[in-house]
Amino acid sequence: MYLKRYLFTISILICCFGFSQNNNFETAISFKVGAIGGWIAAEVPLSDKIILNAEFGQEGGFYKNRTDNDTQFFFTNTLSLEPRYFFNREKRKEAGKSINLNSGSYFGIEFMRVPDWLTISSDNSDIRIEQSFSIIPKIGLKRAIANIMTFEFAGGIGYQFNDNLENSLTVGLDLRIGILLYYNRYKK
Repeated sequence: MYLKRYLFTISILICCFGFSQNNNFETAISFKVGAIGGWIAAEVPLSDKIILNAEFGQEGGFYKNRTDNDTQFFFTNTLSLEPRYFFNREKRKEAGKSINLNSGSYFGIEFMRVPDWLTISSDNSDIRIEQSFSIIPKIGLKRAIANIMTFEFAGGIGYQFNDNLENSLTVGLDLRIGILLYYNRYKK
């Protein structure tokens, strides 16, 4: 009799928890492609609602060549750290929506450095990008696509500090598709 109750309890627990979504975050390494760049990103869970997103990549832009007045394209490298607070994971889970691959809506603060280590231009000229540091509060969303890809959209207005002391407001707008290279569930 005791064994039957034990097996019944175990089978109920397996049915309830074995097929439900995991509420924990996942450690992930991905390659992200955006409208004007590409990044290698790592997401590391800090708690059950906060993730640290770290990225290294190449971002593009346009400039006007002073000698022949042509518009040229360039890529320069960026480093960023962004703690993200996910505020609606429980609500999404209760509504039956996916929270896999760290899906959800979030508030974040992006700390980005443009070090100008490797800048490439379309006309092969030796251009120099102003080294800068930006702090941009953002609101965004992240969704899983087919368990191997993610879609991210985020935006915010922040402040940029240039090394030549010309500081200004800056806008951060992210529209990215990510392809997962590695992920592992965070265990409490």
